[in-house]
Amino acid sequence: MIDIKRLRHLIAVTSHPTVQLAADSLHITQSALTKSIARFEDDLGAPLFDRNGHRLSLTEFGRHLLKRGNELMRQVQALEEEVLLWKGLGTGEVKIGVDSAAEFGLLPDVLEDFIPAYPDIMISLRSGHTEMLLAALLNGELHFIIADSEVAQNHEAVDIYALVASPLAAAIRPGHPLINCTNPTPAEVSLFPRIGAATAPRFDRWQNERVQREGGEPISRSLVSDNYGMLLGLAEKSDAIVFGPLDLLKSYEEEGRLQVVPWPLEGPNTQTSLIRMKERHLPPAAERFIELVVDSSNPNRTTSAASTAAELGEYPKAR
Repeated sequence: MIDIKRLRHLIAVTSHPTVQLAADSLHITQSALTKSIARFEDDLGAPLFDRNGHRLSLTEFGRHLLKRGNELMRQVQALEEEVLLWKGLGTGEVKIGVDSAAEFGLLPDVLEDFIPAYPDIMISLRSGHTEMLLAALLNGELHFIIADSEVAQNHEAVDIYALVASPLAAAIRPGHPLINCTNPTPAEVSLFPRIGAATAPRFDRWQNERVQREGGEPISRSLVSDNYGMLLGLAEKSDAIVFGPLDLLKSYEEEGRLQVVPWPLEGPNTQTSLIRMKERHLPPAAERFIELVVDSSNPNRTTSAASTAAELGEYPKAR
């Protein structure tokens, strides 16, 4: 029976100029390495080296075993890599559902870290309302969701972890007619297209309560779309007013493409959360992606995005 460990020791001795350097490369003592080679010879029933003083030279049998041993170790290494791939650490697929705020807010930073580190893992993204994504999650079509968590609160089959909360805000292009208006009236706002993504039910409740309290008509939207890229681009090139999470609109402001307006909306926060099934085993690639999501959502992020779950600790529960 060939002992793989002793075969590694033989290869180390023949690939280093001295036994001491070979032992150092294996992180064992020289005497332990010498005993290992001697036991290997005993097990094989044939010498591997001709010993002439402190010099070692391979016997013919030793040369033959070394050649076959190197071939075997290459196969072992390939097998180890295949096992990692099979487990999903190097290849496979991560199936994610995202709402529009996560797709253009949190997700790009995570993908920027994940894709270069795991280029052979395919990321499958499904965008849409949380209701639609939740149905896909419950059916096993998605590994997890990154979305507003309100509509998932009553589903006992899922765990919800709070990630990023952001106030609702509005933004307009530089040079917009309302650019210098600090608190426009609903009538002034209604002169321009109002655009935004679908919102959680609490936003409709908030607006209805506001109308009941203050009177007047609710400010309706001219366009509702889950494609924030299109919404932001439209606001950038027209007089449309785009409503969305403050952190997302701020990123466009930093690029000089839009300007966040100082109008007091005073509505509820958007709440991006990670939603996953309770006790459902996920492939390692999906778990690694979740680690990066949690890390990227941390406002005090100081660690590398490749931090392990142990370093990140427990996810903050949103319930």
